[in-house]
Amino acid sequence: MKKTTKKITGVLVLMVCVAAIVIAGFYFISKQDKEKAEDPLQPTTEVEKLLKKDLESNYPETPAEVVKMYWRFNKCMYNTSLEDKDFEGLLKQLRLMYDEEFLAAEDNSWDNMLKNFKKDKEVYESDKKTISNYNVEPNSEVKYGEVDGKECATVVSATLIKKKSEREMVYEKFMCRKDSKGEWKILGWSITKDKDDIAAVTAN
Repeated sequence: MKKTTKKITGVLVLMVCVAAIVIAGFYFISKQDKEKAEDPLQPTTEVEKLLKKDLESNYPETPAEVVKMYWRFNKCMYNTSLEDKDFEGLLKQLRLMYDEEFLAAEDNSWDNMLKNFKKDKEVYESDKKTISNYNVEPNSEVKYGEVDGKECATVVSATLIKKKSEREMVYEKFMCRKDSKGEWKILGWSITKDKDDIAAVTAN
């Protein structure tokens, strides 16, 4: 009888301990969720998310992902009403995805690029233009090669531009190059009307 009582007592103690652990776990998780919800520093808008994005340690892994991120920044910068500090912050982030050679060109200095971006944004606003949507060809369609001993890749994107009731699809071919850290950086881009390029980006 004593042994049975001890067993029952042991089981009850174990159940109480397990229940306490479960309750403590739920309390900890709900407290974390509440803290996150109340944290004013937690990014909520697309602008905040892009400004806080750590591109130094969490850089896109493929050329296609780099171009997608490029358009994500551009869509936010052109379509959103921004304070100067946020606009400049987004541009600084965007410049982290450009090749050193591209940035070394005089036209692409910080001052010139900022001036040109602001001028383009003014044109978009006066013409009531927006970047409605964009599509980037899948990694399986990206073409790789080598130029001057460095790995390169070409990526095609399709961007839908809205201007009042008008719609325009713009196709562009991006040249990306691997840097010394093995990260794909944008070296340049140009408009393309090549049927194969267009097919690669519209097929998916």
